[in-house]
Amino acid sequence: MIQVPFGTAEWQSIAPFSLVAIGGMIALLWAVFAEERPGTTSVMWMSQAGLAAGLVATIALLGSEKASFGGTFALDGVSLLANLVFLLSASMTLFMAQGHLESMGVRAREFYPLVLFATAGMMIMGAARDLVILFLGIEVMSLAAYVLAGIHRRDPGSTEAALKYFVLGAFATCFLLYGIAAFYGATGATSYDGIRAGLASAPRAALIGGVALLVVALGFKAAIVPFQAWTPDVYQGAPTAVTALMSVGVKAAAFVGITRLFLDGLGPLHQDWQRIFWVLAVLTMTVGNVFALVQGNVKRMLAYSSIAHAGYLLAGVAVGTSRAGGAVLLYLFTYAFMTLGAFGVLIALGTGEKPNDDLDDLRGLADRRPLLAGAMTIFLLSLTGIPPLAGFVGKFYVVESAVNAGWFWLAILLVLNSAIAAYYYLAVIVAMWMRDPIGDEPAWESRPYLAAALLAATVGTVLVGLFPSGTLDFARHAFASIVR
Repeated sequence: MIQVPFGTAEWQSIAPFSLVAIGGMIALLWAVFAEERPGTTSVMWMSQAGLAAGLVATIALLGSEKASFGGTFALDGVSLLANLVFLLSASMTLFMAQGHLESMGVRAREFYPLVLFATAGMMIMGAARDLVILFLGIEVMSLAAYVLAGIHRRDPGSTEAALKYFVLGAFATCFLLYGIAAFYGATGATSYDGIRAGLASAPRAALIGGVALLVVALGFKAAIVPFQAWTPDVYQGAPTAVTALMSVGVKAAAFVGITRLFLDGLGPLHQDWQRIFWVLAVLTMTVGNVFALVQGNVKRMLAYSSIAHAGYLLAGVAVGTSRAGGAVLLYLFTYAFMTLGAFGVLIALGTGEKPNDDLDDLRGLADRRPLLAGAMTIFLLSLTGIPPLAGFVGKFYVVESAVNAGWFWLAILLVLNSAIAAYYYLAVIVAMWMRDPIGDEPAWESRPYLAAALLAATVGTVLVGLFPSGTLDFARHAFASIVR
């Protein structure tokens, strides 16, 4: 009888996501069985406690570098930094959703534990060093995300978003399973260490086919062109709080999974997939920015913007150096603050009757709500890459890593695409500060939890931009600690 060791390393590795998953289970049982008056927040705070437990476990393990379960599950700098991004994003999402869902007529208290289950899946993806575990993490995250996208059951747009996301996600899962099968057939292993060891003797056709299948599957999760078609419709149809989590958490999980798989497990095949990623990165950032130019809906514009940012991140993966890997992790960290903040402002603008997320709805916002307009301006300037904000730091180090590796054309195209993006970001700023409002001013609601989330996003966006060295060193050290 084969015995699988389950010692201290295994317990430590699974502690962060296990605490989050257990917190989700407790919150779900409470939401089902406890009688609670509308508007109370006990389920939200229970869910926050689960996230806090995962955060405490993550912080306690910082500096650990271990591989558990036979080297298939990593406890290292990458997984721990990714956990910080996932947990902070989920916590801010819960705060932003409080009051927002009720104003839309959504009484689904299961929203909060579902966010925790999705976060647990993200954390599994961030630590996976085996294709089967990566698949497990993707499915745990995705199943919760499908339900969250359709949580507003009386809204046809939300139902349509969930259906599109589910059907296309199931299709991408098939590609993932075929890719896993291809690598297992070629190398006799699904763990990254086993795959690396078997690459030299594996049939080249099977390896190239496996790489192509995995690029399709993970490209869907990361919204990489040409697998991005679902993104604008799903982001626009889903409740804005769900869109915020998907645009940050799901994307970050996909890119951490891509970074670990291709730079660690498939590193010896770097010459085979590098130019594919180069082309996909340029296509993704260009298509995202060009289509964002013609959007009259700010939420949909941010969806195309997220596609463009996927291109910037993929450029760092394509470069493939240690500096580029650290830049990708730094970018994910900075991207979380500014993107969550931008969607948080849209949540603040919405009412139960109308989302108020068209460009015309933001006209004259500086006169009506100057603090909201100021926060949105900071987030949009950061997304543009204007110094000294966090977005500039993220883009700068991706460009710097590309130049350092001799990828000058990739760096030039990234800078040019950032210039294109400035047009539609600045269009929103101009509407807020230099245009007169259209129609009656909507009735504003007091949402203290949302205000706290927006304050955290604003402070994070500014501080990381002003003092980037600590975050950069953390990100580079995290990437250098990948367990091989």
